[in-house]
Amino acid sequence: MSAELIDPADLDRAVEVLRGMAYQHRLHILLVLRAGEATPAALCEVVPAHPTAISHHLRHLTGAGLILRRRQGQRVYYSLPGESTGKLIDDLLAFVTGAAR
Repeated sequence: MSAELIDPADLDRAVEVLRGMAYQHRLHILLVLRAGEATPAALCEVVPAHPTAISHHLRHLTGAGLILRRRQGQRVYYSLPGESTGKLIDDLLAFVTGAAR
């Protein structure tokens, strides 16, 4: 794909997604959600951050389109929006661990 053919709006979206992932706790949340949907309380059990911080990160991840929010009664569940998000996480981890080389 030629650089001239990339829509500037797509580049802006890519930057928004990368910014959404650019925090350790957010990436940790994405990794947990890679295994399946979870409530904020469940995320607090595995991500070493204050519940208020988890909530803040969940808002950013939702805003970046990296996760989905679903309400069922009193509970809220978060999940990845599709396999492409999971593949992005897998590819990122493969890149940083050297498995992509």
